[in-house]
Amino acid sequence: MPNKIDQAKIISQNIKDLREKLGWNQSKLASEAGITAAALSMIEKNDGRVPTIVVLNKIASALKVQPYEITGEEPQNISESSERNREFYRKWDVLESLSLEDQKMLRGMAERLKKITEK
Repeated sequence: MPNKIDQAKIISQNIKDLREKLGWNQSKLASEAGITAAALSMIEKNDGRVPTIVVLNKIASALKVQPYEITGEEPQNISESSERNREFYRKWDVLESLSLEDQKMLRGMAERLKKITEK
């Protein structure tokens, strides 16, 4: 496994390459990932810091890739259910703009749906 500085460089370059492959600018990726453009800029500038797993997952989800494709690590077996959960929670930030009543209703629906799909 590479040291922290080398890992940050790999992550930085992979995010930039994947973003450019989609034809997105930093602003578009940041918006899709639910992070600030400033945070993404710092990551891509490779200041030597590795993004948190939460930020890495948000970026990976926005780019429609697995986190290992960004980190350069070996792929891990991820269940379809886990992938659906990751995608759902990435989009949850948008739902926070709804009223508390609507949020409660959607959470209940999501929990019921999750139980149904796990059977």
